[in-house]
Amino acid sequence: MNSRFNINAVLIALLAFAAGFLAANIFHYGWEGSMMPYQQYRFPNKAEYSSNGEMIFMTGVNEREERIPFTAGPQWLYMHGGGCASCHGADGRGGIYPMMCGIRTPDIRYSTLAEMHGMSDEDIIRAVTKGVDDEGEQLDLCMPRWQMSEKDIRDVIEYLKQLS
Repeated sequence: MNSRFNINAVLIALLAFAAGFLAANIFHYGWEGSMMPYQQYRFPNKAEYSSNGEMIFMTGVNEREERIPFTAGPQWLYMHGGGCASCHGADGRGGIYPMMCGIRTPDIRYSTLAEMHGMSDEDIIRAVTKGVDDEGEQLDLCMPRWQMSEKDIRDVIEYLKQLS
């Protein structure tokens, strides 16, 4: 009888958890998105960003509401989305240890990349899209290889120039 009581208690706890999870999803996503919230991705509000470059940097989504595809990078980025700021911070100064990566992210402000590391715009593009640093070495696979259009990557570089 004691083991039957334990099994029933565990089942009741699991049912209570499932009901709470479902209620929280319905509250947050509405009934239509409650069962599969990952399919109800909500694009950022363009009005919140001063430029396409800032929107991409902060969210990984461009002004055409296209999520920028990438290879490599942390697994959580595939699932939850995000942009440069997810790992390098909203100010671009880095110093963050992204979950499951084990490396400290560098400062990616344009002034740091250009003045301290001597990187050109083309070097920055190669680092962002191919994962290759200014010396031709492969960056850690924690760094996503973003597949951006020429316009989008140039807009991101222009935004990096604004960070100080």
